[in-house]
Amino acid sequence: MHPDEKTVGIVGASLGGLVAAAALAERQFKVTLYERGRSVTGLFNKIDTPFGRQELGMHVIYVSRDQHRYLCEIFGEEVFEVLEGVNVDLGSSNNFGRSNFDSVYPDIRAHPDLERILDEMRDADGVGDHAANACDEAIHRFGRSAALEVVLPTLEKLWHCKAEDLTKQALHCFYDLRRLVVCDKLEANLLKQDAWLDQVVANPLQTEPLGKIYGDRLGLVFKAQFADLGARATSWARRNKIEIEFENQIGIEDGVLLSNGIALSSLCDACIVAAPVHTLAQDLLGDLDQMELSIAYFQLDRRIGTDFPAYYMLCHDPVWKSSRIVNYEAYNSDRDDVAQSVLSVEFLHPVGQPPQTAEISAEISRIFPDYTVIGSHRLERSMKLCTPTITNRDILDKFEQKVSSAFGDSPTYFSGMRTDTGQFFSHNTIGAAYDAALDCDKRLR
Repeated sequence: MHPDEKTVGIVGASLGGLVAAAALAERQFKVTLYERGRSVTGLFNKIDTPFGRQELGMHVIYVSRDQHRYLCEIFGEEVFEVLEGVNVDLGSSNNFGRSNFDSVYPDIRAHPDLERILDEMRDADGVGDHAANACDEAIHRFGRSAALEVVLPTLEKLWHCKAEDLTKQALHCFYDLRRLVVCDKLEANLLKQDAWLDQVVANPLQTEPLGKIYGDRLGLVFKAQFADLGARATSWARRNKIEIEFENQIGIEDGVLLSNGIALSSLCDACIVAAPVHTLAQDLLGDLDQMELSIAYFQLDRRIGTDFPAYYMLCHDPVWKSSRIVNYEAYNSDRDDVAQSVLSVEFLHPVGQPPQTAEISAEISRIFPDYTVIGSHRLERSMKLCTPTITNRDILDKFEQKVSSAFGDSPTYFSGMRTDTGQFFSHNTIGAAYDAALDCDKRLR
């Protein structure tokens, strides 16, 4: 059967949903996007603050070259600033009371038991991984000393949960704890010749990579002057005969995925759920372990410039309530409002128990003691997230299986955020939605 006689439904007009729609439309499928809200692009919209329009979190999008091409078709090539090579992701970290702008991974070179840690890491070989939880996974990767003294305290600080209760993929969600900085560049290059050590030893100088990095991905940033992203996407959809149903009442009853009360299985031949699956499972929310992600903005007395050259800082140290500090100035070269720097701080916290804004402001002052916070603004609304617990994994796996079964033999995919599988940032969700579209093409032809 010709693919233009087949219809694919995509739940969620996020960037991932849009890329999947573009890939399928190019292959002559009929595509309908079902969106609960009134606009597209989700968290990539901007908001007004006392310090001007600001981003919701960090807006560098990591994509493949094919995904970049589709996004340019949707929004226009002119709206993007393209970052390549090492500039795709310039991260930093703060642990043991020090900031490290050369790597996003925890730097333990000053650890008093570094030699013992190195010996334990060398003794591991990556064979026979049957980790049942994040604690097992950390010990498997780094040995007992580094796991118990560095990695697990950082992980438990982030998720406010015991590592034994977290999935092993929690090490790769929000904080990337797959590697540790344990030596200088020369020794790291030697250690990384070993296939297993290459997976656990971090390059201490991110601007001097060893070989190809980021899988040849690009970093995309929406230029500040373009505020019509939603209009551009809807115009593109009309030109390509892609239907977007806004304010659609998407829900699930007894495993059946519904659009305005009608089973999606009766409307389409395949479905890609690009929205976070837990947002559809309203009857399960009481059983899921949840946290909140809050955001606050802090205006400094002057530009922070080269004192904060990275796009973001992961606050690894368990003393910090802050989770991640985002530096818009570092990756928005076209901004004209940087007479004073504005940093955003994301903090994960138990539901209904956020830290005070003054506490976060004090942490900014401690991390950047040469600067003064002269203003702050806290978003009133927080975003609820599912904690990457084993309990959530089991519930959501069972839920996805039930929804898939209700679709019968029709392909069903889940590409939205799921912390328990490590699927959190845009490059995870866009990539998963794109892969789902390619697989859908193969299965429906």
